[in-house]
Amino acid sequence: MSVDLGEIEHPWLDELRRIAPTSPTGQKRILSIAHPVVYRLRVSTERGATWLDEDEVLWLCAVRRREDGSDDDAFEWFAQLHAADRLLPSEDDHLRDQAEEVLRLHRRLTSELFELTDRALANSGTECVADLDGWLPTRVLVIDSGGVEEIWCGICIRASDGVFIRPELRDVLFASLEAHVSPAVFEARDDWPTGAIAWYESVRLGLR
Repeated sequence: MSVDLGEIEHPWLDELRRIAPTSPTGQKRILSIAHPVVYRLRVSTERGATWLDEDEVLWLCAVRRREDGSDDDAFEWFAQLHAADRLLPSEDDHLRDQAEEVLRLHRRLTSELFELTDRALANSGTECVADLDGWLPTRVLVIDSGGVEEIWCGICIRASDGVFIRPELRDVLFASLEAHVSPAVFEARDDWPTGAIAWYESVRLGLR
């Protein structure tokens, strides 16, 4: 399971990052909830309820301080929330997750694009190739042209599964790369320095 919980630092998010790759292995069930299977999590004196949905998204559904024997006990409260149909994610929660996935995807793609570019800069003259996030074919080549270091970047118009990429996504990635290597002279191209490459759109960034 992939783990992307953003950049917010919090003890509960730290714990989720730790367990998410193998959840629910190693976690105990909350016995007061028969169905669906909800698991317990602990951070200091607080207890949490986690649920792994059918898409393998791990949700932290609720958190409360543990007070054994009290009517306010965390696990009793989780059961009350579930009985009231307020524990598991709602339709609005799922819609928000889908919207935030766009931001997570952009963060993953730009991070891997920057890594690919930095690798090409360290290996001038060698074309570096990768599928960003495992599905977006991308190539970067750095060449010396008359004292100007040129960064050529090509992004395929089709993903590795054959689906066509939205032009807006490529434009955002090219703009992010320009900012990453700034200051640079940016130019959209329809060629490639080592020969024709089909199904790619490319840019050239000149660094002095």
